[in-house]
Amino acid sequence: MKIVFMGTPEFAVPSLEGFYSNHDVVAVFTQSQKPAGRGMKLKKTPIHLKAEKLGLPVYTPNNLLKNDIHLLLKSFDLDFIIVVAYGLILPKQILNIPKFIPINGHASLLPKWRGSAPIQRAIEAGESVTGSTAMLMETGLDSGPILLQKKLNILTNDDSISIHRKLSYLTADCLLHAVDKYQKGKIDPKTQNPLQVSYANKLAKEEGLIDWSISSFEIFNKLRAFQPFPGLYTLMNGFNIKVIDGTPLKLIHNQKEGTVLETKLKLIIACGNNTAFSILKLQKPGKNKLSYSEFLKGTKIEKGYIFE
Repeated sequence: MKIVFMGTPEFAVPSLEGFYSNHDVVAVFTQSQKPAGRGMKLKKTPIHLKAEKLGLPVYTPNNLLKNDIHLLLKSFDLDFIIVVAYGLILPKQILNIPKFIPINGHASLLPKWRGSAPIQRAIEAGESVTGSTAMLMETGLDSGPILLQKKLNILTNDDSISIHRKLSYLTADCLLHAVDKYQKGKIDPKTQNPLQVSYANKLAKEEGLIDWSISSFEIFNKLRAFQPFPGLYTLMNGFNIKVIDGTPLKLIHNQKEGTVLETKLKLIIACGNNTAFSILKLQKPGKNKLSYSEFLKGTKIEKGYIFE
């Protein structure tokens, strides 16, 4: 099968590798180089680097509306366009080029969590199962008919980083199976149920500020979800203190949310709904990550102190 692969981040690399090993990938499209790092030097995307390593031609258009892009894609006489976290919208004229409708790999069990942050939002919501979806592409956001889905359990010790890694390989497997079955006519695409749609909005830095009035279990889910960005932090004397690790507790108390309940054996903070959060690791701005006991040696926090 002649395929053009479109993707950008590390998440898409296993899918590119899978199609390279099993099909004829004639070209790779990825986003253009962006300045990064202290020197703000132009940096190629992970897909760009992988494609070059595989000896594949790489294209980095800023949009897909130009006529030369349309003509280029038509010249490949494509069977499929495969898209994984590309970052650019495919216009209708591009969707009509290959023999089969282009297929997109998405890191959720659609129609749940359409959008840019499905992994983080699933963990934040406390869900125990997520997965990958292979769907036919259309002009709407992650709204196309579903070809195939594969499920993945979210364990208590999973965070966005570990689920991201697991789903990157599961998505590759899901797409390869979907393409094989679809081109053989063995899949009947299923329309997404509009009543079950939810959206995974892009993460904002401000979401990392801990709201101690919610339950500690919700805080724990946010801690797992917001890795590595935006992370969790609380305010102490006007400074941001990052909370790196912690454990939720069921604990009946009558203290204001955010109040320090214990500092000797543990650092425990009062939360909403008769819960508390045991902070295990913290970090001051520009300093190393410290266990709560090491942190308390250099920073005085009295029982009864209220985090902002």
